[in-house]
Amino acid sequence: MEVDGHRTVLWRTEDSVRLQSRSGRDVTTHWMDLAGAAMRLPPGVVLDGEAVVYLSDADGNARISFEAAQSRALSRPRRAREITDRHPATYVAFDVLAHPAAGFPDLRPRPDVERRQVLPDVLADTGPPIVPVWSTTDLDEALLWCTALEGTGVEGVVAKPLRV
Repeated sequence: MEVDGHRTVLWRTEDSVRLQSRSGRDVTTHWMDLAGAAMRLPPGVVLDGEAVVYLSDADGNARISFEAAQSRALSRPRRAREITDRHPATYVAFDVLAHPAAGFPDLRPRPDVERRQVLPDVLADTGPPIVPVWSTTDLDEALLWCTALEGTGVEGVVAKPLRV
């Protein structure tokens, strides 16, 4: 599943968390709610994912708002804190790049399918708002997602070969 948010790499260091945008800008102050939650991750973990913001529509249905995520990501830190109070974020992790506690100091050279197998272990004790991206190997389920999630802020389904 591909969600429409702010692409962010998350580093859990020995004593803190750092979030970085795709351009390399430190955006930790913009996503402090995610940084606080990420302190539950083991030190040395590096995740790749999207910082997303869910908003409710008039019917009370939640949808991912790209505009809300971008507004927060591009605001000044003080404004980002104000937005956080009204619209907390979720970090949708779609890749784990490092997990030293499990003997994987650098997973980047490994195939995607292997990294995806490590992701649930990395996030097992973390819980929301840091969650794994939805994934499936079932074609019918993926097609259902494509139609049922229209208007929810989900961009689409990403297909990758299962090579080991």
